[in-house]
Amino acid sequence: MKLTNLIPMLNVSNIENSLEFYQNALGFNVVSDPAAVRDWRWATIRSGNTELMLSETDRKPMEPKIGDPHAATDWPAIFYFYPDDVVALYSHLIAQGYEPTPLEVTTYRMREFSLIDPDGHVLSCGQWAGQ
Repeated sequence: MKLTNLIPMLNVSNIENSLEFYQNALGFNVVSDPAAVRDWRWATIRSGNTELMLSETDRKPMEPKIGDPHAATDWPAIFYFYPDDVVALYSHLIAQGYEPTPLEVTTYRMREFSLIDPDGHVLSCGQWAGQ
């Protein structure tokens, strides 16, 4: 037996706000039936080969924190995305008024930044920076 795929499901406090964020910020598209959003408050979204499921619950959003998400101890997960052009994505986010962390090259040679979604989920984006 082997696992063949993973699609994280994120609990969100408002499905419409989350869909707007993931579409505008990261270029995701809704691929599930629109009736699921309306009736079940749930959606599958996709950008390239990357998929997420969003499920509206009555939870309160986590307190958004910007800083070094890798140093934080209270995040149950960090969702790490590999865009084809991390610099272009970063520039897009800045131009759209989002507030990602600074784009930096890490000690492990990734050019990366992080962003907090409307519900406080940490989203990190990185691309290999080379030798």
